[in-house]
Formats: sequence, C-alpha cells, structure tokens
Amino acid sequence: MRSGYSLRFVLLLVLILCAGGAVAQSFNLAAGRVPMVSLDGAWRFHPGDSPVHDGRMDWAQPSFDDGAWALLRGDRPWSVQGYEGMGGYAWYRCSIQIPPGERPTALLLAPIMTGWRVFVNGREAGGAGNMPPVHTPNPSLSFKQFSLSAGGGSSAHTVEVAIRVWHSPMWAGYMGGGFYEAGSLAGDPALLASELEHHTIARHARFAGLYAYSIASGLIGLAILWLFLIRPVEREYLWFAALVLAQCADCVLNIAKEIWAVPPVPIFDMIDAAFASIVAAALLLFICRILNAPVGKRAVALFACLVVSPFCASLYWPRWASAPTSAALQLTLLLPAIVWAIYLLVRSAIKGNQDARLLLFPVLLARGYYVFDNLVMLLSQAGLVHRPAFMDRKLPLPPFSLQIQIILDLVFLLAMLVFLIRRFTLARQREERLAGEFEAARQVQQVLLPGRLEPCPGFKVESVYRPADQVGGDFFQQIADGRGGMLIVVGDVSGKGLPAAMIVSMLVGAIRAETDRGTGPAALLRSLNVRMRGRAHGGFVTCLAAHLNATGLLTLANAGHLSPYRNGSEIELPGALPLGLVHDCDYDEISAQLEPGDRLMFLSDGVVEAQSGIGELFGFERTRALAIRPAEEIARAAQEFGQEDDITVVTVEFAGVSREGDSSPAAVGAGTGADSHPRSA
Repeated sequence: MRSGYSLRFVLLLVLILCAGGAVAQSFNLAAGRVPMVSLDGAWRFHPGDSPVHDGRMDWAQPSFDDGAWALLRGDRPWSVQGYEGMGGYAWYRCSIQIPPGERPTALLLAPIMTGWRVFVNGREAGGAGNMPPVHTPNPSLSFKQFSLSAGGGSSAHTVEVAIRVWHSPMWAGYMGGGFYEAGSLAGDPALLASELEHHTIARHARFAGLYAYSIASGLIGLAILWLFLIRPVEREYLWFAALVLAQCADCVLNIAKEIWAVPPVPIFDMIDAAFASIVAAALLLFICRILNAPVGKRAVALFACLVVSPFCASLYWPRWASAPTSAALQLTLLLPAIVWAIYLLVRSAIKGNQDARLLLFPVLLARGYYVFDNLVMLLSQAGLVHRPAFMDRKLPLPPFSLQIQIILDLVFLLAMLVFLIRRFTLARQREERLAGEFEAARQVQQVLLPGRLEPCPGFKVESVYRPADQVGGDFFQQIADGRGGMLIVVGDVSGKGLPAAMIVSMLVGAIRAETDRGTGPAALLRSLNVRMRGRAHGGFVTCLAAHLNATGLLTLANAGHLSPYRNGSEIELPGALPLGLVHDCDYDEISAQLEPGDRLMFLSDGVVEAQSGIGELFGFERTRALAIRPAEEIARAAQEFGQEDDITVVTVEFAGVSREGDSSPAAVGAGTGADSHPRSA
C-alpha cells in the first residue's frame, strides 16, 4: 500500500513540474522584427547628369556629398513632387545601414520610368530599360532585385545607393519620371525574393481582364471563322471573326508589353494601331454586310485612312511630330470608319431594322468609349486636361477586377454572339423551308421524267439520269409514236436548282404536247424555242431531238447540244443556237438509216465534263471509248471519275425490222435494263 501511495505522489509531482514549464511563447515586436526596411521614404534627388572623372560618375561615389540635394519620396513620380513635365536625366541617392552579422543583404527596387541604372558604393549593380544614346526607351515596369552586401561583416557599416534615371522627354509631358509606385525594400535576400514573387503575381493579376478577354475572344473568333469556312457565302462571319481575332491579338500584345516589355515601344505602337485599324475596318464591313448597306464611293477614302493610321502612331519616334500630334493624327484617321459604322446602325435602327436595334447600343458603348479614352489620352499628352480618375478604376470582381473597356467589350461580344445565333437560326429555318421546296420540286421532276420507258418493238432502250443536286437541269423523254417508232429528246437547262427545275417542267409538258400532234424533230425545237421566250431569264437550253421509225430511219435536229454517237463514232450535226437565245431560229434535220445491231448513245455534258480531284476532265476520248457500253456503265464511270454536273445517258440498240408473227428477241419491246428508270445520285 505504501509503495502505491509513493508512486502516485511521484506522478503528481511530475505533472506539476511539467505544467509549470508549459508557459505560452512570448513574441517581442521590438526585438523580433524581420531584417527588412522600406525605402519609400525620402531620397536625395537632383535633376541633370553626373560629371565623369577617370571613367567614374561622381554622383555614384559613396564619398560624394549630396547634402544640398532636394528630398523626394521614393513611392511616387517626381512629376507630383514639384518637377512636373521634367524629362531627361536625374539622380536618386540614399544611405542604407547594414547591421553586423553573417547574413547577406539585397535591394528590391520598385518600377522606375523609363530607363535607369543602380550603383552600390560606386559600382553599377544593374538596371532596366534603355538609356541614351538610344532614342527609343523600352521601359520595364516590374520590380528588380540586386545584391547590396555579401554579409560576414563583424561591425555595422553603411552602403551608398545611387540611381541614375533617364526619363524620355517624349513622355515627360503626361507620364511622371522616377519611381512609378511604392514598394522599394532593403534587407534579407530570401524575404525580398518572396516579396518580388508577390509583386509579380499582383502585377499579373492586374491584367486578368486582358487574359480573360484574350482567351474568350480568341476561342469565339476561331469558332466564327470555322463557321465562315463551312458557309463561305456568309461573309458576315468572316468580318466578325477578323474583328474578334484582332481584339484578341491586341490583348496578347498589351500583355506582352506590360509583363515582359516586348516588343520595343515603336514596334508596339505600330502593331497596336494596326490592330485598331483592322477592328474598325472589320466592324464597318460587318455592319455593311448585315444591313445590306454598301459603303459606296467613300470606301476607298475610309480604308485608305485606316491603312495610313498605324504609321501615324509612331511619328514621334523619329521626331517628325510630337506625341500628342502623332496620337491625334492616328485617331483622326481611325475616326471616320467608326463614325460611319455607327451612323449606319443609327439610320437603320430609326427605319425599324431589328438587327441594327440589337447592335446599336453595344457598339455605341464599346467603340464610343474607345474613342473617348483615346481622346482623353491625347489631350492629357498635350497637357490640356488631366485624365479623370474614374477612367482608371476597375470593377471589382473578386478575386480580380476588370477595366471599363474590357467590360464594354464583353457586352459588345455578347451582343454580337446573340445577333449571330439569331441570324444563324433564321438562316437554318430558311434552309429547312428551301429543303422542303427542293424536295417538292424533286418529286415533281421525278413524275415528269419517265419512270419506265415506253416499249417499241425492235429497239432496246436504256436510260440513266443522275442529277448533281436534289433537282437537276437535265431532262430526257422517250415517247412511242404509235407507229412502231419513237421520239427521244435530251436536253440541258443552264443553271441549277429550282429555276432550272421549273423550266424542265415546262419543257417536258411542251414536248409531250407536240408529240401528240406528230411534230418532227426540227419543228419540235422551233416550238420549244418559241415557248422559251421570256422564260430563260438570261439563260438558255441545249436540246437534241431524234425520231426513229420502225424501219430504223433516224432523223435528228440539234439546238446546241452534244452530238449523239453511233457505234462509238460521233454523228456530225449542223451547228445551231440553243433554245431561248433568239426569238426566231430554224433548225435543220439530218437523216441516217440504222442497220441491225447499230447502237446509239445520247448524253448530256455532265459526262464529258466530269472532273477528277486534280482537275482532269473525263473528256471526249473516254466518252467515245465507252459509247458502245450500257448506259449504266457509262454513267457510273463518269460519276466515279468526279461528277460536277447532271449526268444523263440514253442508249438505243436497233435489233432490226420485225417479221410478221416473229416472236424472236428482236421483236420484243424496249428493254429497260437493270437501271433504266431515272435515279438520283
């Protein structure tokens, strides 16, 4: 028992001792600070450049006495500290106390406009941007880190930091020189590297709007361009894609300049202005297209201004003009196309055009603010106005924020997408309506064209008809004359689609009406030519009429159609104009006697004009070689070679005059073959 009590006493004593040692950690704000100091306070400042002795700049040396220099803060430009509009050289100097110890120290400098070099104890440590004699500075608005001390000193010492700044005079009137923003630090290199990373991330976040819009506009632009490639006739897709892709490329260009300081400023100015011209041109062409409003004679002047505009944006680099004058010239040349596009929208909207009413407000906002922003910028460059603070404010959309111009461009992009979707839907509805009309026309055409050939003793007839589209312009008729013979008519209407199908319908009806009257080939063509008056609408019809009687006598009349083939040889026919070209036209007839076993082939130009993938024509030689083959084989050969037009092939084989009571195959009616009826491709 005593041993048990002793054990409990020992455990209790241990717990009390442990509890006494578990005192909360104490943090000392005075003694526990991180080794880092802000440099946003007062620096010594002096305009001008340093004298040079023995290759060294006096104002960079640690022994130089800067006590008479002015004091300027290092967290804002010198233009807001009493040196407004000053360009050229200027120097900053400060002293940094380095404590004893083994740690190295570093310097983190905020962005400085426009070119600069930093000196540590008289030795150049680095810098950013271009310095004279280069006239075209290329500023880098990012934080830079440099080494101050390697560490290991046993006592405290002082480091003299001097910064030589050159601010381009061409920007001095509207952009302050020196430190661009706060955030300069000195201290532990690892801590400064972490701060540098934070500044880099924060700087990237400033351009989240540009990133987002570049991605959105790029994807949408490529999608619309793909729609144009599918439907090249819809030119509005091309102009919209060009507009959006130009905006996307301009966003990428601005991001590259702000983040990586590329390309050089003169090149950036010209490319940026070129994209602005492309946007203005594409917007004008897009609006003219959707409103069916031709630009007219003013087009040459408007587009000439847009072509010249990018060159004016860089006139101040070779010192041919001041920066405000250069910007004013560019905007002046850009403005007419933008104003004319908005005028067309306003005029059409007043007249009740729904497309114009849908696009007017977004276009007016986006393009109007763009012009206003550029106008304020050039007036501030000229020193006439100060840029309003609201124009630089961003709409907070956590975790990012968006510029006013980006927001308006997104509204414009949304309106354009709604417009194109609406337009595409209407076009699709029209296509479905037309498809129904085409199907009705195709059914009518199938009814008009012979589905089964009429029997004629002593003749074997085969026919194949394969239109290139739903409805074609080719036609043929095979009609028995009731006396053992038959009439064959083959023709081709210029053009395709519904107009050609309607003419085919009219001609087929006329052919059957004339055949009932016993009209011969030449008279038939004259009658068809009369019926074509006023119906061709600038087109024409080629037509070949052939009559075969029971004894094999062939009578032909031609109106500009391909000659038929007899046993593989082309039958020579007198030339004649197609139907519908002149009001009064005579057509000559020729006759020939067929022998038993003779084979005729009638065809349309869709056979000889079939074209391969490399552009080679099927041609007359191949046609002649196949002329004695069945109609199905001829049509299939032309189609597989590369059908470009309607294909019609009619073959007739004369078996000979039948004898009374003869039931041999020669006396059987017309054979239709496996594919004698008209068939769609």
